[in-house]
Amino acid sequence: MTTQAKTMTNPNTAKTAKTDMSTTTNAAAPTVRALSPDDLDAVITIDAANAGRARRGFFVTRLAAVKRDPTSFLALGIEDGGALAGFVIARIFRGEFGTDEPVASIDAIGVSVAKQGRGLGSALMAGFEDAMLKRGIVEVMSQDLWSGAPLMRFFAANGFELAPRWVLERPLDDAIDF
Repeated sequence: MTTQAKTMTNPNTAKTAKTDMSTTTNAAAPTVRALSPDDLDAVITIDAANAGRARRGFFVTRLAAVKRDPTSFLALGIEDGGALAGFVIARIFRGEFGTDEPVASIDAIGVSVAKQGRGLGSALMAGFEDAMLKRGIVEVMSQDLWSGAPLMRFFAANGFELAPRWVLERPLDDAIDF
């Protein structure tokens, strides 16, 4: 896995994300809004189409946590043509990752495969960044498999860079001889 991070700027000096919505076929502009419990099935469908597998349990648990503790999470969606076209869910950490400042970590993000390449993901990220900055959070991070080229390209296009951290993992079923 690689970890990517982005430091955001002050909301008073932040640049608006470059998005090209001209290829969107609907008259109404896409809208970034908070996810609701009614979005669960659409989120699962979008994620499954991108990830190749459904993660219903993860999203049921995550959206329940968002509802239970909204100050520790942010869950946004982008609507296009009256339907959910994408989503981002992040957890807010305080006092972790070697800093006293709050940091957002993107747990899941996705845009409908049929609507990718239209600027919806960048518009969603711009809305996400605005919401984070309003909460006083100036750094966001995420991680993806090294082989996750499409998501890595998306993150890079939206200002993320490789973070100066190593993510270490090991299976727990391996015995360690101390």
